[in-house]
Amino acid sequence: MAYHHHHPRLLQSLTRPTHIKLLTNRFPLNQHHFHSRTTTTTRLTSRIPTTQSSSFKTHANQLNQCKIPTAKTTTTTETKTETETTATKNDQPPKAISTVSLSDLRRLIRLAKPETKTLTIAGGLLAVSSTVSLSMPFLWGRVIDVFTSPEQLSSFSSSLPTVVGVLTGVFLLGSGANTLRIILMHIAGQRIINRLRTSAFASIMRADISWHDLRASSSSSSASSNNTTNTSITSHLNSSHGTGDLVSRLSSDCHLVGDSITRDLADGTKALATVLAGVSMMFLISSKLTLVMLTVVPPTAIGAVFFGHYLKKLSRQTQVALAQITSHTEEKLNLLRAVHTFNAVPLEIKTFDRKAHTIFELARKEAYARGLFFGGSGFTGNATIIALLTYGGTLVSRGEISVGDLSSLMMYTAYVGSSLISLSSWFATLMKGLGASSRIFDLLDAKPVSVTLGQGRVLSPTEPLKPVVFKNVHFSYPARPHTPILKGLDLQITPGSSLAIAGSSGSGKSTLAYLLLRFYDPQSGGIFYGDESIQSFTAESWRSNIGAVPQDPALLSGTIGENIIYGISGMVAESKMREAARLANAIEFIESLPSGFETEVGPKGIQLSGGQRQRLAIARALVRDPKLLILDEATSALDTAAENEVNQAIQSVMNSGSLTTVIIAHRLSTLKTADRIVYMEDGKIVESGTYDELSREGTGFNLMIRSQLLSGGGRRI
Repeated sequence: MAYHHHHPRLLQSLTRPTHIKLLTNRFPLNQHHFHSRTTTTTRLTSRIPTTQSSSFKTHANQLNQCKIPTAKTTTTTETKTETETTATKNDQPPKAISTVSLSDLRRLIRLAKPETKTLTIAGGLLAVSSTVSLSMPFLWGRVIDVFTSPEQLSSFSSSLPTVVGVLTGVFLLGSGANTLRIILMHIAGQRIINRLRTSAFASIMRADISWHDLRASSSSSSASSNNTTNTSITSHLNSSHGTGDLVSRLSSDCHLVGDSITRDLADGTKALATVLAGVSMMFLISSKLTLVMLTVVPPTAIGAVFFGHYLKKLSRQTQVALAQITSHTEEKLNLLRAVHTFNAVPLEIKTFDRKAHTIFELARKEAYARGLFFGGSGFTGNATIIALLTYGGTLVSRGEISVGDLSSLMMYTAYVGSSLISLSSWFATLMKGLGASSRIFDLLDAKPVSVTLGQGRVLSPTEPLKPVVFKNVHFSYPARPHTPILKGLDLQITPGSSLAIAGSSGSGKSTLAYLLLRFYDPQSGGIFYGDESIQSFTAESWRSNIGAVPQDPALLSGTIGENIIYGISGMVAESKMREAARLANAIEFIESLPSGFETEVGPKGIQLSGGQRQRLAIARALVRDPKLLILDEATSALDTAAENEVNQAIQSVMNSGSLTTVIIAHRLSTLKTADRIVYMEDGKIVESGTYDELSREGTGFNLMIRSQLLSGGGRRI
């Protein structure tokens, strides 16, 4: 391939802020170096063929316009943003995003409302089991008093079997109540987690592509904003930016929130009830000893508050770090072949180790915090017990309390002390749950940025074909609002005709497909189907009338048949599915497989070849009986013979006049079959006509074809 063909992409890469910053750091430049930039650009472009020089100049101008810092100047705001983002990506412990408000706590409690009945029953069972547990110290105190009093011991011996039977029954009741409570709380918790995950997933699915783009943009470096628009439809469907974070929120965050509402809330309630009831019983036994014991409560409570807030902050940081490592792992596993191709295995292992070490450092901080808090609390509790024994022994010797009273009070002290520690632990866990809940609420509150599902009238499949018209369409991607892609584009597509869209990389070809699919809506101007704006239809009904075949087909785990009819509501006749496969030249290879249409394709269709996946994508588009067929290099993965057969099948469909076809063209063979071709440059249509008309000497389309042929591209442009 000719060397000059790579200049635009090379310059595009070099104009990214990260690369500029790297170059200027390694080779400090003064202002003198940039006085001759325009002259240098002119000299370079004069040596490049005309077809490439415009693209070269565009990227060179981008380089000229960049605010490159000299050796003595400060970085620009853009470079600061890049540096800050890179710092986060370089595995620095993420900062807590925000504090959790009381509204988050109330909202968290409201999540348990559907389980009110179950949780009420569990609360009653908790009261029963706690009452039994709290009666133990009092009963053992009385038993000790009996055994230390000869008079009471003689009368107690006769009633011992009855007492043992009653106690056994009471203990069985408490054990049974506790068992049922645990079962009910666990089931309720899992139901809450299930609803929470489903709601969050549904919210993610309903959010439009703009929401996902903006979210990915906010978490990626500013360099990514300089990417061209030369991406396929599938890249918008399968974007991996932020996917790991979403998976982390749906899994670990939802689990933390569910546990906070049910299991942890029950444990906290039990601990609080034990503290209140235990202290009340202690006051009944001896108010003096109880006041001594209560001196430990204020410092423990204050410590619990500080510990809980610190743990909440660590939890937020840990969840963010886990999301980052999940996203990193998913991306690298999806690109495993590329990792091995470029011998990047050691690099990826080292990168993963850094990210894992970040999580370890956060866990180490939590370990120190837990150790100091619970160690200090334990020492305080033991010191309190020593004080109670000393003072309690004095009271026993004075006859103010009995040995049984002191024993009961010591047991209640142990109960209250352990419950205070449990209460502190519960508070810390609740803070972790609140930290996770805010990340879940971010998903539940996701709102479409531009395209909202369910709004508008339903476009019936039986309505007649109408022209598709672009009127003065201006469009910029939401993540790059200051980078216009389409600039006042006007286009009319005749119903039942085929239109090929040609143009250089970044001219806006694929953007037209995204707008037709209503991944986005234009900022100004409009797209019309007949006399109606496509925004007047529900996005679902409009898309159900479109068949799209991306350059890189998106197949899902499942059978071949399931992939062909994917997204179609209701039953699809097998004959219709077979006919679509036949038109796509896929029926032969499908029937050669042992299980035919029931053959599993594997994750992302990995069990099939590239050509087989492409033909299934074509069949999936045709089985919908679309009004509009969008082909984005639909035959790119096929050999010459298969391509010719598929082109013939597509041509027969186009000639029937039953649908309108839009072809994002990359092959001469495809261009020649279209009724009309439009040639795009810089977001505008600059030429329009038949293949023969645009192939005349001097047209931009002709220059592009000649450039491709000279560079060895053959039939591709």
